[in-house]
Amino acid sequence: MTVGAVRRTRALLAVEAVVEWRYRIPLVVAGLAVAWSATAAMLPAATPYLVFVETVTVGTFVIGALAVTERETGVRAVLSVSPVRPAEYVVARVVPLGVLTVLAAVPVLLAGRIAPGRLAPALTAVALTAALLLAVALAIASRRRTLVGFLTALPWPLVPLFGVPLAAAVGLLSGPVPYVIPTTGALALLRDGFGAPGRDPAAPLPALLPALALLAYLALWAWLAARFAGRAAARPQAGKARRSRTHRSPWRQAEPRPLSFVRADLRNIVRDSMLAPVALSPLLLGGVLRFGYPPLEEWLARTHGIELASYRPVLALLAVVLHVPLTAGIVGAVFVLDDLDSGALGVVRVSPVGLTRYLAYRLGTITAGAAIGLAVAAPLSGLVPASASAAVVLAAPLAPVFTLAVLAVARGRVDGITAVKPLGIPMYLPIAAWWITGPAGWILAPLPAFWAVRAWDAPRPAFLAGGVICLGLWIVLLARRVARRLAQ
Repeated sequence: MTVGAVRRTRALLAVEAVVEWRYRIPLVVAGLAVAWSATAAMLPAATPYLVFVETVTVGTFVIGALAVTERETGVRAVLSVSPVRPAEYVVARVVPLGVLTVLAAVPVLLAGRIAPGRLAPALTAVALTAALLLAVALAIASRRRTLVGFLTALPWPLVPLFGVPLAAAVGLLSGPVPYVIPTTGALALLRDGFGAPGRDPAAPLPALLPALALLAYLALWAWLAARFAGRAAARPQAGKARRSRTHRSPWRQAEPRPLSFVRADLRNIVRDSMLAPVALSPLLLGGVLRFGYPPLEEWLARTHGIELASYRPVLALLAVVLHVPLTAGIVGAVFVLDDLDSGALGVVRVSPVGLTRYLAYRLGTITAGAAIGLAVAAPLSGLVPASASAAVVLAAPLAPVFTLAVLAVARGRVDGITAVKPLGIPMYLPIAAWWITGPAGWILAPLPAFWAVRAWDAPRPAFLAGGVICLGLWIVLLARRVARRLAQ
């Protein structure tokens, strides 16, 4: 590495640190680390999975939002004609978020009481996994024009990178084949620090392969991903809008056509093959739970003596009743943030449509999408009985509540993506009411998801009324704040 390259990389790292601090990313990661550490202290056995699924992914969505925003603001165009090399750009983007990921993992692993001498291998696995995921996300974002496009493309590589290791961890996959996926070795090292799988925590190596071989293989994949990200960043910017034969200039149209937003959204889903799985995700989720959960429940009971039958309502609330509307809420917030950063909302603000009707349309479609998704996923999953219909009804309005919550604190794509994980905590926190008995359980009543949890097995009119009032108040208060922010 030449002296000039070192200076350029150092300057880029300094700028990246300033950008991340401006968006309060370190503060958000620190807050999440506190919440994860508390969870690890209460559930030490779940610590490796918590670190693998939550901690190592904390920067994955942020790096994509930063890259998409750079394209929108023209920063990428400036960098393309500067002396900065693609490899230097990748290093400056990946290293700061990777360091934050490792720092966040330290208290979580310690709170989960990792075995002595296993912290260093575990943190090395976290660092390399984070580097791999960040590089993959950066490569995808470099070829996407909008945040919606990035988020709909990202799950394709993440599904094998997380699905295979988790399937191997629970015994659904066995032998050396799952270790072809590099993240399988990372999860094995994390589990080995907590005495899994089936070994003495003092043993020097994980169950299947030597630790150094697992780390070397993971490092190779991280390096390949970084090279791929560098090439993607070096290519000419793609995603220029192609002029359709039916395109009409907005200057020739005095008033927006009725249902123009609906047509635009439907066109996006039809044109972009990546958006089709998003629209079909409730059907996919229901099918996976219907055919995958019963064998998993039986296997855990037979091999580990873990009975999930009594926890089935909790799992149904997490995986279906709360997850579906929150996913719809995230998608809705991303659409609005894309419109905000691209300047489309500035046009809407001065058009006959106006911000009020635009926001009403977005919230209405989000609510309808969540309701349809729940109507499909709930019965198909086989986990949600008909007696829990009141909980499903109260869950649908959580989608606009979450969208408004994100928009209430975000001024752009990066702010919104950074806020998703912290705002998701109070949305899922009412699950704790399942174990809290007596008056203490009502402490969580101000949270909008509380009423869906309470109405699971007791669809009383009082719960329905309380839920409607609580959700209505949240929607009104948040909508007023969002409308003021968007009007500025």
